[in-house]
Amino acid sequence: MIACGRRCCLCHKFTGVGMECHHITPQSKGGDDTYDNCIPLCFDCHAEVGHYSAEHPRGTKFSLEELRGHRDHWYATYTNGAGPGAPTGYEELDRKLYLKLYDLLGGSSRMIHFREHDYSYGYSTSVDDRLRNFTYEVSLPQTEFFDAQMAAVLADLRASIHDYLRDKVNRIWHDGDIAHIPPEWIDESERLEKRFEEAAEVMNKAATRIWEAFTQFVKTARFYLKVDHE
Repeated sequence: MIACGRRCCLCHKFTGVGMECHHITPQSKGGDDTYDNCIPLCFDCHAEVGHYSAEHPRGTKFSLEELRGHRDHWYATYTNGAGPGAPTGYEELDRKLYLKLYDLLGGSSRMIHFREHDYSYGYSTSVDDRLRNFTYEVSLPQTEFFDAQMAAVLADLRASIHDYLRDKVNRIWHDGDIAHIPPEWIDESERLEKRFEEAAEVMNKAATRIWEAFTQFVKTARFYLKVDHE
């Protein structure tokens, strides 16, 4: 738990008490309960690693060597602040990546939407478009910070946006340039009115998590990368 900072060794998301210890070599195949045979994972990554079906293979399973490689890389990154083999002057590379992602989200002036907006009301679809563009960008292999703290807060921001986009499915309708919870739910029946209120509550909470993760992303960049936003 200390070596990884209670962050998943695959996606780097902070998991707290939700951390799970995966046997790299399964116990059923003689794997021991040892430090060397353990990789700390979040619930989602643990499920992905452990539920691969050899009888019905899809994609490529995680090999034992790959799991150890991911674990050792993250342990070293978290402990030393930058990954093994990080180039001299990696701070400038991280700074450029951060500014690119910050601009992609529209900066603080646009992201404040997630702190201020009440999802009982409609909003511009451009808000969600920026999130989808960001999600695509951070899925690319070159979008990775050398600094461990930046990698960690990026993972948290990415997870909060993923959860928001998941939560809006079947709750948010697009009508041209406006996105909203269907207002007709209020007029149809008491059951649908309750559904409207619950949808607004779910989206407001998801939006708040994005704002909190974004705020930490900006604060960490200011501290570790010396980024000064004008």
